[in-house]
Amino acid sequence: MKSQSLKQTAFLGMWSFLCVLPLLLKVGPNVVTLTYLEGTQRFYETGNPYLPPSEGRDFFFYPPFFAFIWKGFAWFGPKVGILLWGLLNSFVFWWGVSRWVTFSKKRSAWTWFFLICCAVELDISLRYQQANALMAGLILVALAEFKERHFGRAGFLLALGTHLKIFPILIAGFLFLPFHLAFGASFLGSLLLLFLLPASIVGVPEAVWLHWEQIRSTTQDFSQRQLLDLVAFFNRFGLPHVGRVAQVGTAVIGGVILFLSRVRIPHSRFPWGVLYSSFVSLLLAVTPKAESPTFVWVAPAYLLLFPKETRQERWLMAGVGFCLTLVYSSLFPRPWVSFLTQDYNSKVLANFILWGLSSFLLIREIIFQKQEAPVN
Repeated sequence: MKSQSLKQTAFLGMWSFLCVLPLLLKVGPNVVTLTYLEGTQRFYETGNPYLPPSEGRDFFFYPPFFAFIWKGFAWFGPKVGILLWGLLNSFVFWWGVSRWVTFSKKRSAWTWFFLICCAVELDISLRYQQANALMAGLILVALAEFKERHFGRAGFLLALGTHLKIFPILIAGFLFLPFHLAFGASFLGSLLLLFLLPASIVGVPEAVWLHWEQIRSTTQDFSQRQLLDLVAFFNRFGLPHVGRVAQVGTAVIGGVILFLSRVRIPHSRFPWGVLYSSFVSLLLAVTPKAESPTFVWVAPAYLLLFPKETRQERWLMAGVGFCLTLVYSSLFPRPWVSFLTQDYNSKVLANFILWGLSSFLLIREIIFQKQEAPVN
């Protein structure tokens, strides 16, 4: 990490952490971190963190490695553990952002507006004590390493993310196109190495079974959750069939656009920030388990898309920032914006617009490369 990036990460990470520190001290562990604690305890005591939860906890849906490493936070006690957890999430998130964006006094007012949107969305996530900010940062750092052709580091970071929350394996799949031997070897080798760590506690056969149990319980939970995806959005308006078509259509179209971008745009000119924005907004649009704090995944998109946009697209992004993030903060009294915040409808719709914009930017890059091909 470069010195300037490190200083920026330290400042922004500490700033965001201090903003939520009074709340974390007041409420202590919530249902999320209590679920982490119970999953960790069960992993080390019984070897199975996926048993039905106790009262006040949720089901543990994370990979075994997550339970293995959370022992480090549990060792400090519940209150100190959640403070360290919040600090880690804040630091890694801003580390990922700082690998792509550097802030200075010369930056335009637009940059500072989008920075505020990004920081507010992070604040929402940190208050819920979830791992989503950590995941966003890891993926951004991995993409930065991949862009700089440090394929081994990128593979390890995405393997680490996959062992914390399984969805980074999807973006690793897109990075395999075209295939990079160093990236593939690092990703697969790191997956195996990190698998062996929890296996050292419960044994290899039991660790294999735990991974299967985690995948089974997670996919089973998909059918029982309809939170903030497109299906749930249209269901609230009595249009379930429209929601299902929108979900499937968005998944197919989004996947095709991501695939074409990887095979058509050369590495040296690839819009990595747009790829990230398209990928995470697509996941949030079609995944039944998306919750309000999960939208921290798209928070970096405010800053990553900024250089790629025209003036009109910038104003569109400002509207997205308002409807997706700012109206859910304390900046606006709730009665003033209740028509937007009811059932988080504006968050779902704004995320879908963000996906449309980032997909459009990818398509524009694909067409541009096609037009330039004869010249090359």
